[in-house]
Amino acid sequence: MFTQLALAGLVSVLNFGIHALTTGLIVIATQRAIRLTYAMGVFGRVTVLLLIAVTVLTAAHVLEVGVWAIFFGAMGVAPQGDIAVYDFAFENYVALGYGDAVPPSDRRLYAPLCSLNGLLLIGWSVAIIFEVLRLAEVRIGRRRHRRRPGG
Repeated sequence: MFTQLALAGLVSVLNFGIHALTTGLIVIATQRAIRLTYAMGVFGRVTVLLLIAVTVLTAAHVLEVGVWAIFFGAMGVAPQGDIAVYDFAFENYVALGYGDAVPPSDRRLYAPLCSLNGLLLIGWSVAIIFEVLRLAEVRIGRRRHRRRPGG
């Protein structure tokens, strides 16, 4: 059991690192997008900012699932075949768990640990999306405030 916790913990830390880099990339990209979309209306600016954030986050999650798929394949946890391993990793990462593929009894702890990692990272992504929305609102609110005559 300790070995499973330690190995899954290492995979989780790797995925946390991927997500931390992704967060930094989103911060840089949205800051640049704010400057480039300064003349756009509110709808256009918010659309661009959200499109950047959600696209980058989706790519990060697919990469993180790939990390779990590689791990599951190496550990012999998932069904055989590249698609089956990736499908198994995706089902567990998003805590869907169809239950049609069950890991061997001596390695069953890996699947719920993958789910825990996925849930934490998905929650992190939601926080990023809300922060991008807040950033857009603050910037737009400041812009409106500056335009008031006599204020």
